[in-house]
Amino acid sequence: MTRHALVASTALATCLFSVSAAYAQDAAMPPAAPEAASDNDIIVTATRRETTLQSTPIAVSAFSQDTLNKNQVKDVTDLARFVPSLQFNQQGDQSAVLLTLRGIGNDSAYTEVADPEVAIYIDGIYSPRSQGASVLMYDMERVEVLRGPQGTLFGRNATVGALSLISAKPKLGKFEGNVELTAGNYDRFGVRGAINIPVTDTLAFRVAFVSDRHEGYADFQPAPDIAGINRSAFVTTGKKYYAADQQSGRVSMLWQPSDRFSWNLSGEGFLDNGAPVIGLLQTPRADTKRWSTLSDTAPDTDRYSVAARSTMNYDLTDGIQLSYIAGWSRIGGSTRTDADAGALPPTGLADADGNDLPLGAFNENRTLSSRYDFQSHEVQLKSTGEQAIDWILGAYYSHEKNKIRFDIDQRNGYRDGTFSWAGSFIQANRQIDSRAAFGQAVWHATDWLRVTGGLRYTSDKKQDIGGRNVTFSGDGCSAADSAPGGACQGGIFGAYPGASAAELVALLPGFGISNNDVKGKWDKLTYLARVDADLAPDTLGYASLSTGFKSGNIQDNAGLTDPETLTNYEVGLKTRFLDRRVTLNLAAYYSDFKGYQVNQAVTFRDAEGNVVRSQIVTQNAQGAKAYGLEAELNANLTNADRLQFSGTLQKTKLEFLESVDGRLYDGGKASSIAQLQGNELAHAPRFSASISYEHDFELASGATITPRFTTHYETKSWLSYFNGDSNPFVNANDPADNMPDRGTNGTDWDRQKAYFRSDASLRFTSADQNYTVEAFIQNIENGKIRTNASAFGAPRYDPVFLSNLQSPRTWGVRARANF
Repeated sequence: MTRHALVASTALATCLFSVSAAYAQDAAMPPAAPEAASDNDIIVTATRRETTLQSTPIAVSAFSQDTLNKNQVKDVTDLARFVPSLQFNQQGDQSAVLLTLRGIGNDSAYTEVADPEVAIYIDGIYSPRSQGASVLMYDMERVEVLRGPQGTLFGRNATVGALSLISAKPKLGKFEGNVELTAGNYDRFGVRGAINIPVTDTLAFRVAFVSDRHEGYADFQPAPDIAGINRSAFVTTGKKYYAADQQSGRVSMLWQPSDRFSWNLSGEGFLDNGAPVIGLLQTPRADTKRWSTLSDTAPDTDRYSVAARSTMNYDLTDGIQLSYIAGWSRIGGSTRTDADAGALPPTGLADADGNDLPLGAFNENRTLSSRYDFQSHEVQLKSTGEQAIDWILGAYYSHEKNKIRFDIDQRNGYRDGTFSWAGSFIQANRQIDSRAAFGQAVWHATDWLRVTGGLRYTSDKKQDIGGRNVTFSGDGCSAADSAPGGACQGGIFGAYPGASAAELVALLPGFGISNNDVKGKWDKLTYLARVDADLAPDTLGYASLSTGFKSGNIQDNAGLTDPETLTNYEVGLKTRFLDRRVTLNLAAYYSDFKGYQVNQAVTFRDAEGNVVRSQIVTQNAQGAKAYGLEAELNANLTNADRLQFSGTLQKTKLEFLESVDGRLYDGGKASSIAQLQGNELAHAPRFSASISYEHDFELASGATITPRFTTHYETKSWLSYFNGDSNPFVNANDPADNMPDRGTNGTDWDRQKAYFRSDASLRFTSADQNYTVEAFIQNIENGKIRTNASAFGAPRYDPVFLSNLQSPRTWGVRARANF
C-alpha cells in the first residue's frame, strides 16, 4: 500500500505542477479570486477557523441539526451509518459507546483503564469518557467528524480522528424556539426543544432540553421449572435490558460587550435511569425469542453527568485573536448487569461437593460507585482575517481524576447457588495529566497554492494511587467455612459500600488484597505537513503527511503499557460540478501504527478450573496497518430531488501479537497463547456505504410532503482482533499444557455477516416551514446486527456465544413546531 500511496501522491504532485505551469503561462491574466461562500455552503471549524467544507483540506463530514433530524440521528450510534469509516460498539455495564474510525478503535476505552483513539469534543473541549451527554445530539449547530490525526490544532491528542459537536449558540436580538415530540413502538416517548432569549443588545441566553424513553427490547424469559430451583430468584418483570430513560438540559450564554470580546458559557446536566445493553444468545434456545434473556440479575442504571464549558475570544488587533477555552465535567453513578446473560441455565443437579451445576454459571457485574472528574485549560493565539500566513499557537493542560468500585460475583448454577468466586476492584485515585504545546501555519504561496506545517509536543503522566483489588483466594478458610452456608461462601454483592479495600479484607473471610500503585510518563513530538491547491474552479486537491501519538497506559496489578504512534499518508480531492449541484469529496489514506494498544478482559484459573483472578489486560501489538478510500457525494438533482452517498473501501492488518482470547481460554496457560499476526482489526468491513434519496411533493398551499429512503450496506466484518478461533498457537504442542480442543470453535461467532439496514420516513412541512409532522421506520429488515461477540462457560464447558445487538425494527411519529 505504501507504493499505492506514493503513486497517488505523485499523481497529485503532477497535477499541481501542471496547474502551476498553466498559471505561469498565463501570468498576464491573474487567477480568479476564490468564489465567496454561497447559501448552500457548509461552514466548518475543522481548522479552528471558519471555512467552507469544500475549501477545507481535511477529510471531514459535517451535519447540521436539520440534516441530523432528516437522518433520524439522535446519538452517536445513529451517526455511524452516515460517516465513512465510522463504526461503533456498545459496552454494557458502563453504558458506554465505543467508536472506531478507519478500522482503529479501542473496545475497552470506557473507564479509567484506557483512552479512546477517536476523541470527542464538545464546543472545542475534550470529553474523555463516552458516557453521559457527550453521545447525545440535541440542539446542535453542527456536528463534524474529522478523519486522521488532529493534534496540531486540538488541545488533547486525537490519534485517528475527532468527533466535534458544536452546540447551537445564543443569538443576540432574536427571540425564537422550537419543540418536538416523538412517540413510537416499545412505548417510546421523547420530547426536545430549545428557546433563544435575548436579554440586551449584548447578552442572550439559550435553553435546550431532551428526554427520550422506551421500555427496552429484551423480554425476560420465564424462570426455569426445575426441581430444587428457587424460581423467584429470576427476573420476569420490571425494567427490561436495552431500555432507555435519558434526560439532558443545557443553558448557554453569549455576552458580547464589544466588537472585540465575546464569551460563550454553557452548563449541561444529564441523567440516565435506563438499563444496560446485555449479550443475547447468538443461537436462541428452543422456544425463546432472539430479543429475550434468562436473567437472575435485574438491570439497573443510575448515571449522571454535569459539565461547564467556557470560551472567551478577544481581538488583540484587527489581525490577532486571543482565546481561552476551559471545561470541567463530572461523570458518575452506578450500574448493575447480568454478566452471564443466562447462557448456562441451572440444572438442579449438584456434584459431590454440593455445588450446583453448571459451575460458575452466575455472574453479576456491579459498578457500586464511580466518579470521573475532568478539567481542561487551553490558550490559543491565532491570526484572523486574510493574511499571507494563517497561524495558530496553543498551550493545553488537562487533569482527570477517576475513582470506581467495581464488583464481580460468581456462583454455581444461578443466583442462589453455592459460592464460586468474587472480586472487588477499588480504584480510589487514578489520575491523568496531559500537557501540550502546538502550532500550525498555512502559507498562501499563491492565490491557488497553500502549504501547511504543524508541530505538537505532548507530555502525559498517568498514575494509580492506592488502587486495590480485593479478590477471593480461599486463604484461611477451613473446610467448614468453605462448605455451603459457611463464612467463606458470602461473596461480595455490593457488601459494605463505604469500606476501604483493607476494611473489606478484614470483613470478608477468604479474601486477599493486591496493589495497583503505579505511575508512568510519556512524551512525543508529532507533526503535520500538507499541500493543497485549487486545481480548477470548484476543485481542491490536497496531500498530507501527519503523525499521531497515544500515551502509554497503566493497568491493574501495577502494569504499564507502551505508547502507540501513527504515521498517516493521505491524498484528497473535493470538487463541485453540474452547476455546483453535485459535491464529490474523495480521500485515500494509509495509516501505519507502531505499538498499537489492544485491550481485553482475561480470566486466570487454577488447575481445577476455578477462577483465581480476572483483569483488563492492555498489550502492545508490534503494529497495525489500515488503508482505504472514502467518498462522499451530495447531489441536488433538481430543486425537489436530493441524493446523498457515503462509502468506504478499506483493509486492515494486525502485525505481530501473541495474546490470549479471554473469552475462550485460561489466561494462565501457555497453550492459550495465539499468534495474531495478519489478522484484521475489529469493526472494519472491507466495504460499507449509505445512500439516501428524498423528493419534495409541493402542494397547492405551498406545503410539501417529502418521502425519504436510506439504506446502509456493509460486507462482513470481524468483531474482535482474534478473528474467531482458527489461528495457529505458539505452544499448542506443549505436552505439559496441551489443549487438544484448541481452535475448534470456528469463526462465524466472531464476525458480523454482510447486511443491509434501511430506514424510511414521510415528512409533511407547512408552507411557512414552522411545523413538520413525520412518520418513520428504522431497520426495516429487522436485521440481527451485532456490535460485539462474547462467550460464556469456556474453558470449563463448551462456550455459549453472545452478542450485543443494534436496535430491532422501530417505528414512530414525530411532530416539530418552530416559533
